[in-house]
Amino acid sequence: MRDDDYGKLSILTLAKAASRRLVEAHAEADLGDVCLNVADSPLPVVKALAKRLAALSISERHYWIGTLYTLMLDPRQRRKQAAYFTPPYLAESLIDYAIAKGFDLGRHDVLDPAAGGAAFLSLIANRMRRIGLSEADIAYRLNGIEIDPVLARMSESLIEERLEGYAERQMVHVGDALQAVPLASYDLVIANPPYGRIPVGDAVGDHWEKVAHRGHINKYALFAELCFRLAKPNGLVALVIPSSFRSGPFYEKMRSFVLSQGQILALGSVSNRKDVFADVAQEVSVLVVRKGSAHRASRDVEFPVFGPSGKRQPAVKGKIATDPSASWWPPSRFDDAKAGATIADYGAIAKAGHFVWNREQDKMCSQYDPDARPLVWASNIRAGRKCVPATRQGDGVDFVKMDRSSTAVVTEHAIVLQRTTNNNQSRRLIAAVVDEAIVARWGGFVCENHTIVLRGHGKRRMALLAGLLNTKAVDDRYRAASATSNVSVNLLRQLDLPHPDLYRAALKETRDPERAAELAYARAAADAPMLEVLAG
Repeated sequence: MRDDDYGKLSILTLAKAASRRLVEAHAEADLGDVCLNVADSPLPVVKALAKRLAALSISERHYWIGTLYTLMLDPRQRRKQAAYFTPPYLAESLIDYAIAKGFDLGRHDVLDPAAGGAAFLSLIANRMRRIGLSEADIAYRLNGIEIDPVLARMSESLIEERLEGYAERQMVHVGDALQAVPLASYDLVIANPPYGRIPVGDAVGDHWEKVAHRGHINKYALFAELCFRLAKPNGLVALVIPSSFRSGPFYEKMRSFVLSQGQILALGSVSNRKDVFADVAQEVSVLVVRKGSAHRASRDVEFPVFGPSGKRQPAVKGKIATDPSASWWPPSRFDDAKAGATIADYGAIAKAGHFVWNREQDKMCSQYDPDARPLVWASNIRAGRKCVPATRQGDGVDFVKMDRSSTAVVTEHAIVLQRTTNNNQSRRLIAAVVDEAIVARWGGFVCENHTIVLRGHGKRRMALLAGLLNTKAVDDRYRAASATSNVSVNLLRQLDLPHPDLYRAALKETRDPERAAELAYARAAADAPMLEVLAG
């Protein structure tokens, strides 16, 4: 490939190509040293990456050096470590927010218990330098823990670069933060912790019982509990974590614990999940809490939205319920006119698409394989049309090898929605009923990860729901509750809808689904007692 061709690649694509060549050329070398000295490589694709990195700000360059290392890891190890770093725009915005809420760069200290890549510590070091603190003072205030020894050493080097090579104190220590014995407490504990389910046998001690249910322990919940333990009274805890904690019974314990730990200052969203972590689409939230007495129901919580430019939209303010069974979504102008039903009243269960094609390409197969199932891509979904599986190029059908007994195989009547949209689309919710002939012919189908599938029983009821989801009335309510351009499975489950009987009756009066949805919402709001009878 010529130099001009490298210039046409995105930096992520270029980093992936460079990581492959570096692994081939330095199989026995220290990967940390390879990444830190990437500018010295003679390999053409690596030289092209180094040239691209040299043109970036130091913050962006540090981010991509850390990301390059993770791309060189075995994919299974990368997933196990959940080694995905916070991009500088989000890290800067969260630090800005912490400063606005009282974190004092000149006096306070900070801990990142998942410090791989030094996403937060490097930026804080830079800010401390800008206000005139000495390198020794800055090094004394910065503290990190990282389980990967190579990443820990890389993080130390990146911070030292901010401090003109000062290396008199080790700032990032190697270890598993969840097993460490706390020796101090901190004014700010800030982290983008690893996430992923773990068995109860892997959870150390009994701290997990405060934030998780046996059988559903997520590593990020354990880190959240740790962060509160390590924060000083009146100190700040600032976390970038998956949005799943904001609703649902699996995270009631975590919500209850957070409520007990202090005043919740912010429950933020990130406007585009594609921009959060390189090479993975993950819906995340920002949680900021001041440690102290339990959260008061009368206290306003801010719901900021962090955009890819680093600009934070003016935060909506509202209350959150102190009942941990309640969800923590932003307030909506429709909150006072609830219709009272959800997709569950239509017999639907929502789950994210199962198949992650760029990680599971070995499962792609021929249609003649006995376990072949057609794959539904997000690009196959068109509002108001039946969804028929097709390749992304539209020149055939992709198939995935999946035994029919797998929970990933959809055998029921189903609706599929695009999970990732963009701000230029007129609608956030784009839903389509899957052609039932697909199930009849192939015994089921599989959805890729950028989709949401609603499974249900009853062809007519699912068609009714699909039509409702595609109306402006429903889309407006979803947008009011979510400031991001992505569709949340959790929020979709909670989305306020008119009862099926009300919507069906309205459709009989007017053949226009848009008008019928408006009528059904209006009647539900005006006659709540009637809704309760219907729901019963």
